[in-house]
Amino acid sequence: MLLQNLVVLLIVAAAAGYSAWKLAPAHWRRGAAKQSGQIARAAGVGETLARRIEIRVVAAADASGCGNCGPCKGCAVGRAGDEARG
Repeated sequence: MLLQNLVVLLIVAAAAGYSAWKLAPAHWRRGAAKQSGQIARAAGVGETLARRIEIRVVAAADASGCGNCGPCKGCAVGRAGDEARG
């Protein structure tokens, strides 16, 4: 029963963290992403791995969120459909 509660707690915490990350403003995500390398180093991770973590997290922070969908036609298609109806 205790292990089951712990697993549920971890799942809920991970879901809440993911939601907070995705819904946060882009400049907050970039700031947190830039700190990820320092956090990894403080946790005892090697320099090479810490740098890889930082690069990936910064890339993910820049790639997600509104306003970064230049090559994506999803928004343009939705707007075109709305303009045709209105």
